[in-house]
Amino acid sequence: MTSTGSYDFDALNDAAFQTERLRQQAMAVRGIEASILRSAGIQAGHDVLEIGSGPGYVSDLLSELAPDGSLHAVEPNAALLKQLPENVKKPPARGLHPHQAYGNALPLADASIDFGYARFVLQHVPGPQAVVDEVFRVLRPGGVFCAVDSDDGLVIFHPEEPRVTEVMQSAQAVQHTQGGDRFIGRKLPGMMRHAGFSNVKARVMSLTSTELPFGVLFNILLGYKASLLGESVDARKLYEDLAADVAAGRRLVAAGVFIVSGQKNV
Repeated sequence: MTSTGSYDFDALNDAAFQTERLRQQAMAVRGIEASILRSAGIQAGHDVLEIGSGPGYVSDLLSELAPDGSLHAVEPNAALLKQLPENVKKPPARGLHPHQAYGNALPLADASIDFGYARFVLQHVPGPQAVVDEVFRVLRPGGVFCAVDSDDGLVIFHPEEPRVTEVMQSAQAVQHTQGGDRFIGRKLPGMMRHAGFSNVKARVMSLTSTELPFGVLFNILLGYKASLLGESVDARKLYEDLAADVAAGRRLVAAGVFIVSGQKNV
């Protein structure tokens, strides 16, 4: 793989907004994400692998949850990777190790990692099975891989908004042509089994406009999609209209994400 697929940060015309979107998203769900990671089995002394670290907002949480271990943060974009150290407040005891690399060619030895994590990454990858296979290779016996990702089949706007439907369908088509998959969530359990993982578990977590600030939920659901479509969509107007509806109780917005984990047999 020599491409980041449907998420090419350097090609975005609103990189500053996208970086801030990633920060807001990570901060808004930090407590929820910590619970997901603990439930999946991350431990204080683990050597942790993060696929697609970006600028390091989630790397900071992983370092906090594995303070006595190490974190290997893999990110193909040099500019994003450069931001990693400044966004990890306290590196793990055995070090923070940035790697400019792709997920299907990890610069790590066999059986060197205890816990792997991929968050909203596999939806963008042209060959996600190869990434899952590679994570399996670097995990130690008993190691766990946790993947959290989207599935547009779990997105609900009630009542429906035609502009949202158009954005969703257009973004799905564009992302597909670039090697991405907006319906990756439902496919992850099968990918993990194919790679050799056992004890594969999948659950769906829902986030709604009654739980999260709508600005955060909008960015999670439509921020990247709007960027992908460029000037063909008036994202600001769409946000303002939807926000007014949500604030007045006229509209409910909900999104679901798949949380899938698997273990490498001892």
